[in-house]
Amino acid sequence: MRLARLSALFLLLAGAGGAFSLTLRDQPLEAVPHEAAESPSSHLLHMIETDGARQTAETLNKTHKWSEVRLAVASGQPDTARVVPALMPLADATTARSLQQAMRHALPLYPAVVLASTSQNKGSYFTTQAVCSAKGMSRSWQIRARNAVTALHDIHLSVRADTCLKALTGQNAP
Repeated sequence: MRLARLSALFLLLAGAGGAFSLTLRDQPLEAVPHEAAESPSSHLLHMIETDGARQTAETLNKTHKWSEVRLAVASGQPDTARVVPALMPLADATTARSLQQAMRHALPLYPAVVLASTSQNKGSYFTTQAVCSAKGMSRSWQIRARNAVTALHDIHLSVRADTCLKALTGQNAP
């Protein structure tokens, strides 16, 4: 029992002495840098650049990882604007519809990323008109999407923004 008390007292004194010695340092302790985790869109973009879009789409099919693309869209990651156009022509119809829905839901929050991801090719799930269509969306979504697209001031996206606003109001796009 006496040995246990003596050991506990020694550990307590050693800990206090160590803490005191740290306060005597001339330089502050440096934080250990940590690397930011790679975003899903950056990872997918790297896969596309390394393996090609077709191989990346096949990998996403085999591993059931299309959810990574949906996550990139839903979180408005900037690389999405390059990932979506590269992969979407290779997605099956069900996946394409779910990704279109993810883009539609992300539109009020990330209008620049969503519009940059849209396609100008007719017949695609990812045309600006299809993504911005108010059909099936709530009135609240329509108002938020219209406000977000109206507030977008990017000269590179002006044609798509105009097309989107027309689709949101139910007008036929040119």
